[in-house]
Amino acid sequence: MLLRPATADDLDFLAAMLLEACNWTGENWFTLEKARADDKVWRYLDGWPQADDFGVIAEIDGTPAGATWARLVPGGYGYVADDVPELTLGVAPAYRRRGIARALLTTLADTARAAPYRRLSLSVDPNNPAAALYRSAGFKFVEINGTSETLVLNL
Repeated sequence: MLLRPATADDLDFLAAMLLEACNWTGENWFTLEKARADDKVWRYLDGWPQADDFGVIAEIDGTPAGATWARLVPGGYGYVADDVPELTLGVAPAYRRRGIARALLTTLADTARAAPYRRLSLSVDPNNPAAALYRSAGFKFVEINGTSETLVLNL
């Protein structure tokens, strides 16, 4: 597995991974068109990359398999403070259960520390299997926001 920084050329793949994150149940209720039309969702990628954005792409044999990225998202689903980037993570279905998400998450946290940020946040439905990954990586519960939990990782 190759882990590399996400660039402007990765926007289409990041959008695909945003849809994986939104459609975590396997139902494709969220489309790219719906994501682009929804300001609260599309703000996670609009204008990628902005000056403070950072992300990681996982490739297997030259094929993008997963991605995570973070940006300052005022009013985002997992917003906790103006200086805390919120992350999004997605792994393509064919590459799940191989440790890719954990490797992406670890690398993104290392990048955030070097930036230097002191915390990362996210929003996850407690029924999403990724919630267990986040908790095992040290993310802590902050609050319930709608049907999802806001979690924070102290770096």
